[in-house]
Amino acid sequence: MEDTNKKKKGFSILKLLFIVMISITVLFVGSALRKNVVLADSGFDSSYDGGGSYDYGGSSSYDYDYGSSYSGGSYSGGGGGFSTFMTFVIVMIIIICVLTKGSGSNVSTVAPASFKANVNDDDVVNRVKAFIPDFDKNSFIQEGYQIYLDVQDAWMNFKLEDVRDKISDEMFNMYQSQLATMEVKGEQNIMRGFTRQAAYLKDVVKQNENITITATFVVDFYDYIVDKATGKVLRGTAGSKIRITYDMKFRKTLDQSQVVEHCPNCGAKINKINGAGVCEYCGSKVVSENAKWILTDKKNMGQTRL
Repeated sequence: MEDTNKKKKGFSILKLLFIVMISITVLFVGSALRKNVVLADSGFDSSYDGGGSYDYGGSSSYDYDYGSSYSGGSYSGGGGGFSTFMTFVIVMIIIICVLTKGSGSNVSTVAPASFKANVNDDDVVNRVKAFIPDFDKNSFIQEGYQIYLDVQDAWMNFKLEDVRDKISDEMFNMYQSQLATMEVKGEQNIMRGFTRQAAYLKDVVKQNENITITATFVVDFYDYIVDKATGKVLRGTAGSKIRITYDMKFRKTLDQSQVVEHCPNCGAKINKINGAGVCEYCGSKVVSENAKWILTDKKNMGQTRL
């Protein structure tokens, strides 16, 4: 009987040690993974290695939730049986799998190993030309990339009004809310040194007299978070670039009859309508279909640190 009790006690100790090791592993993996999901870029699209965690989420029309919680139970070494032990082990394995997968499915911290600088997108170009006969791909790519740069600059300098006419209302409202949170924290997202590595058209959709083109951009740049007061780097690395592969959607109307060319209140030309959609002469709000391309969505398809 005494030998049996000793064996049971020894087995219980081994189970306890095994559980402790699994728990430590889970905590370590969880901590490491959370450090890899620190958000930046306009709309917090990018993620990069940095200390601690960031509580911002969302980009364009995509909402991300990077928080994870774990509630640990209690364990008694003398009883509970083998089934309780196995249940606990299974729970630990599930937690590890969830943490490894990551809760933000729309943002990847690992970019494709390589990208194609030249992609044959003639089919998409021809489909666009069915709606816009004089469409020029190179001009579109340049305009879209400039919109992207303007948005990044407006985000970095807390001047979203400067791009009010270049992004959709949904993006503007979301970015405004996110920037307000960052400003309260006294932080600023620094982005600089942009280099466009590749760009090509991916898809086109026509709906309700609006045309939306999805374009892929591969961009290298520096991206990190600083304390506004001191300039101290809080997240990311100021000395190395990241490379992000984006899918961006741009939309404009095909119905020129819906385009407002003059303020309906005072008659001022549309070029006197500021970025907030307000007439600079009379202050009236002008609602117009977009005759020019606007950015409606920006999604991170993968990234890596260079």
